[in-house]
Amino acid sequence: MAADSTLVRAPVVLTAAGRAWLEDRLSRGTARLARIDDDLAAERTEELVTERTQLKEQLDDLEVLLRDAVAPGDVIDDPSIVEIGDEVEVEFPDGDRESFLIVHPVEAGMDEHRTSSEAPLARAVLGSRPGDRVTVTSPAGVYHCTVLRRDRIG
Repeated sequence: MAADSTLVRAPVVLTAAGRAWLEDRLSRGTARLARIDDDLAAERTEELVTERTQLKEQLDDLEVLLRDAVAPGDVIDDPSIVEIGDEVEVEFPDGDRESFLIVHPVEAGMDEHRTSSEAPLARAVLGSRPGDRVTVTSPAGVYHCTVLRRDRIG
């Protein structure tokens, strides 16, 4: 019997601010695409054709992402564990505390408070509970921290 090749992917979770930021990027990209099309009508250069092709692919990907994405509040979650869309506070052994919002990598660049779900610290705390001590493996080395709280952002 052949293996089922259907791949089920978890939905992309975007915060409301992340969705708005990406919609703005889509709008600006669409406007840039229109300007490129106007420029191509006047003069067809390899650089413009390449830029148009790349931009069109990026915009298509962004449209699919925005169409399929869900808000953190739409995800049926376990309210006791850390998941994408949660604001998390951790404490390090020296007593320093840090809070951050775990987001999909596409919206991580919005501001310094957001951390990509693929970042070492986020990967370490995902699935943990407040009170858990987690081990973070990063390019700078291995360290530990304790999850103090998690709050679901809508």
